[in-house]
Amino acid sequence: MDIYYKTKYNKYKTKYLNLLNQIGSGSEIIDDDIMYIDSLVCILKPEVKKGIIIYSNFNQPQGTDSLKNLGLKTGKKLQEEGIDFGRTKIHPYIFFRAPNYSNNIDYTTVETEIASSYGKLTDIATKVFIRVDPNRTYTFSSEIRVHYYDNNYDITENFVNSSKKSLSDYLKIINDNKQIINNVNHINEQILYNLFTSEAMIFSNKYRYNKKHFNKFLTREILVSIPHLTSNYFVKI
Repeated sequence: MDIYYKTKYNKYKTKYLNLLNQIGSGSEIIDDDIMYIDSLVCILKPEVKKGIIIYSNFNQPQGTDSLKNLGLKTGKKLQEEGIDFGRTKIHPYIFFRAPNYSNNIDYTTVETEIASSYGKLTDIATKVFIRVDPNRTYTFSSEIRVHYYDNNYDITENFVNSSKKSLSDYLKIINDNKQIINNVNHINEQILYNLFTSEAMIFSNKYRYNKKHFNKFLTREILVSIPHLTSNYFVKI
C-alpha cells in the first residue's frame, strides 16, 4: 500500500473508530450495566461506555488519604460518625453537579466525555466522577435549596422537589435555551433562568428579579443517597 492510500486508510479508520464510539454511546443501557439504582439516581459501572459522567467537588481533609480512594460520605453519615466537617446544614445526600452543556458525548476517552458535558474543568484533584443513566437520574435546582432553606426539612424538600426533572429532560431544556440566548440583546436585555423549570427567559436589564424565582446562572444538582459512596463507583481519571 503506497503512502497516499495508507494515509487515506488511516484517516477513514480513525473516523470509523470514532463513529463506533458514538454509536456505543447511544447503546441501550441494560441491567448488567447498572451498579446502583434508587428513585433519584441510576449509577452505571465506571467502565461502561454509556450514559453521562457527572462530578462532585470535595474538600480534602488534612492528614488522610485522598477521598478519591476512601470514598465520599453524606453529611448525615459523617454526623453519625461524630465527624465535624464544617457544615451546619446536614443532608442525607452527596451532591453532584449536573452538566453545563447538552452536547453529543465523545466517548473516545474519559477526558473527552467529561469535556463534552462540562467543557474544561479545573481542580480535578478535588473532584470525583461517576457515570449515570440520564433517563433514570434526576436533577434539582441548586438555588431553590439555597433560597428556600427552612429549619423544617420537609418544607425545604417540597420546594426542591417541585423542580425535579430527569437529566435527559434537563439536557433538552439546555438545548432549547440556546435559541433564546442567541436572541438576547446584551445592551439592554438580560437572560434569567426560572429556578423551577430551568427555562431561559429574556428580561430588561432594569428588571429587578426575585431570587426565589429566577437566577442569572443555570445550576442543577444530582442527589446520591448512598451513605458511603466508595471508590469502586468512581470513573478513573
